[in-house]
Parts: sequence; structure tokens; C-alpha cells
Amino acid sequence: MLKNIIKYKITKEIPNWGMLLLVVLFLAQACSKDEDEPLKLFPNAGPSFIDIENDGYVVQLNAVPVKAPLIGTWRIYNGENGSFENINDPKTKFYGEPGETYTLGWEIGNGKDYGAASITVSFIPLNPIIVAPTAAVDTLKKNVSAYLKAVKPKFGATGKWEIVSGNNGRIENSDNFKAEFIGKEKSEYKLRWTLKYGSKAVFKEISFVTDVLNADAGPDQLDVKNQKETVDKYFTLEAYLPAGASAKWEVVANQSSATIYDNNNPNSLIKGIEDTTYTLTWKVVLDDYTSTDSVDIRFRGKWGVWKDSRDNQTYKFTEMNGLEWMSENYNYAEAPGDGSWYYGSAYRSIIEDGYPLETAEDRKKYGRVYTQQTAANYAPEGWRLPTSNEVYDLIISQGGSLYAKDKLTTGGKTGFDLSFPGYLEFSSGSDPAFRNVFRGQDITAQYWTSDYNPSNDGSIAYVASANGESIDLIVLFSSYYALPVRYVRAIQK
Repeated sequence: MLKNIIKYKITKEIPNWGMLLLVVLFLAQACSKDEDEPLKLFPNAGPSFIDIENDGYVVQLNAVPVKAPLIGTWRIYNGENGSFENINDPKTKFYGEPGETYTLGWEIGNGKDYGAASITVSFIPLNPIIVAPTAAVDTLKKNVSAYLKAVKPKFGATGKWEIVSGNNGRIENSDNFKAEFIGKEKSEYKLRWTLKYGSKAVFKEISFVTDVLNADAGPDQLDVKNQKETVDKYFTLEAYLPAGASAKWEVVANQSSATIYDNNNPNSLIKGIEDTTYTLTWKVVLDDYTSTDSVDIRFRGKWGVWKDSRDNQTYKFTEMNGLEWMSENYNYAEAPGDGSWYYGSAYRSIIEDGYPLETAEDRKKYGRVYTQQTAANYAPEGWRLPTSNEVYDLIISQGGSLYAKDKLTTGGKTGFDLSFPGYLEFSSGSDPAFRNVFRGQDITAQYWTSDYNPSNDGSIAYVASANGESIDLIVLFSSYYALPVRYVRAIQK
């Protein structure tokens, strides 16, 4: 531009040298201002990092590096307690805290030239979760203590349990996500589980009312299966040890043949022998409280044992011909006086043989007699009357009707132990007044099958007598009889 002006002045007449000087000075100043104006730079801060959760709550930034004489610098525009490993390294590590959202700037310049770009870095908040007791618990059932469990702290966080409200309670191992709370009976408590990391602390709370201390020895196990060829039988006990408590096992029935390997372990191994029921007590002590519970353990040999949950009566059974057969007469009081009776106890009845069943021991031994419809329709869950074909196949499997009786009646090698409880005949023609007659006690075994023909009231039963040599199938008019019952079920795995 100046060269052109000079050329112009050489070729043209200059009327005023003072004016020319002013023009030259103006142009010089204009050129100097353009040269001093800062350059606009365009830095690249790299990608943002959203909802990060990792050990140390750290991300590695990834800004585009700059060349000398430019200098890059990281800065925190928004967010608390963050830090850079090296503020001038475009790929430095940035440390933050859970629950914080940061705005970071990558600024570049060389004194007069400048540019800035920003990214967002956010970290997932702490999330304390109580696993046990559950948040829905109102009462610690049967206990004054509880095993506490939270989701284990991770990524450098720490956790702590504390009692917010409630008197005379304590927490053992309070700095562990698995801890033990011990309180007082019938008292209200509020507990808190707090997660901490850096300056952050977040908590969850749970409230409940304690119960009284109750020992729990586990459910009865009346049919423990081991390998049949082994003489010694084993079972792992299933008691519960309350938090903070101590406890001890003791065998109180048949202790001479039982061995408990660790008396203080709720899940100790017990050794026993087959077809023997062991009664054990589990005594729990917690501070000033004591409670005792018992459990029955029985190892299967020739017999298994099943308990009817409706009245807690137990029944031996044995496996034969692909089924489990009850080895004792059924004794549940279904429709008493209408669908089932004890021997000797029925309206307008007489006893032809034996005596009425009045003691619990006799009633358990002989069981009740049932109408066919009651026996068929009200079998316990999982059980049923056998079919006549199943009974026939059972007899054949034991050598046929002439040879099976000794094997299937009481004392026989099969364990079926068929007995002779007698039966009830309604409006019997053997009585001049056509009264109901109880007969056959200790003489006759006569049991229902499921086979019934409503068109002629015919039902099939299987029968044997104490003095007879065989066991056979017969047809009866079902409405005239009440017979004892042996149920069957599929073999339980």
C-alpha cells in the first residue's frame, strides 16, 4: 500500500507536502494495529465422560495437544473437589467424586493468543443398599438380633452401620457390610447404613421392632436317605444361630447311637443308624436370654416316615413295586362319625370282636375305618388309594396270593406290615336289629382300593385273615362297609 502511494506521488504533482506526511503516518499506525491484534485459537478438549463409576472415580482426558509456543491448561469451571494429575497434560487423569457433575475447560494460548473449549465429566452417585433385614420388615420374627447385610462398598467407598434410635442395642463389626445387630426384646430400633467417599456421604435406614428370642432347630427330618449299603447314616443339621448368640446341640433320645461332630455348629453333621429316630435339642443363649428348640432326625432303612401336616401324625412307609406304600393304618379324623370312625365308636352299633379304641396308643395302632368315598376323596396331598391292579401286581411280586401274606403282614420282610384292625359293617344282617357291627379286630385285614363302580355300588378291596394262608382281592358293596386304609404315592426323589 505504501509503495503504491509513493508511486502515485512520483507520477503526480504533489500540491502539499504536509498533507502527504499525515497520510503516511496514518497508514503506518493502521498497519501496526492489525499486527498487534490477538489470534483466535480453536482448541479441542476431546469427548465428555458421562455417568462414570470406577475405582478412584477417575477418567483419562483426551484433549488435542498443542505445539510450542502455545501452552494448554486444564481448569475446573464447575463442580467440587476435583483434581488433575497434570493440568498441562492434554491426556491427564482427572479425579472427581461420586454424584458430582464437572465442567472442565481446556485453555490454550501463548500470552496474547487464546482459546478455550469445555467438556462435561459426571460420576454416578453413591447408592447404599440394605439387603437384610429387608426394607419391608416391621418385626424381627422370633428374634432380638439380626444379621445385617448391605451391598458391599466398591470403588474405594467405605461403609458403616449405626443405631439411629433405640435403647441398649449394639452393632458388632459395624464397619463391615456384613454386621450383627443385638437389641432388647420387644423394642423399636432404627438402623442406618452409610456409604462415604471423599466429601460424599449417603445413607439408607431401616426400622423394626424386635421379638423375643426363639431357638430354631430346623424342621423335622423323618426320612433322611443315605446309600442303603452303608451302615452309618449322616445328615447335616439345619438349625439357625441368631446374630451374636452362642448355642449347643444335645441328643436327648437314642443318644447312644448318635454322634454330633460339632455341638456348637448349627449345621453340624450328625451320624446315626437306620430306622432310628433321634431327638435333638438346640439351646441358644444371647446376653440374658435363653431359648431351646428340638428336632427329630430319622434315617431311612426298611421304612421312611411321612408326617401329615394337618394333625402332625407320622406314618411309616416302604418302597415296593415302584410305589411308596404306607406301612401303618391311616388315622386322620376326616368327617368323624359320618365318613370315618374308630373301632367300637359308631351310632347304633355293637362290637362283635375285640374292644373299642379309647387310648391314643390303640387308635394309632389300629387307625380309623373309612367309607370308600371318604377314603378316595380325602386322601392327604400327594397320596391316593392304590388301584386293584397295583395291589394285584404287589401280591404277584411277592410270590402270589399263597406266598405273599407272610411277606406283607406284620413282621414280614417287606416292611409293609399289613395288620388286622377289623372293619365296620352298616345295618348288618348278622344282627337281629340290623345294627352297625364292628367285627374282625385282630382277625381280619380288609382294605379299600380305588376301584369303585357307581352303577352297582361295587368296590374292590384286598383281604387277609390272621388264620388264613392267602391274601386276595374281593368285591364288596361299598355302602355297607367302612374299612381301614393304606395310601400309596409315587416314589419321592
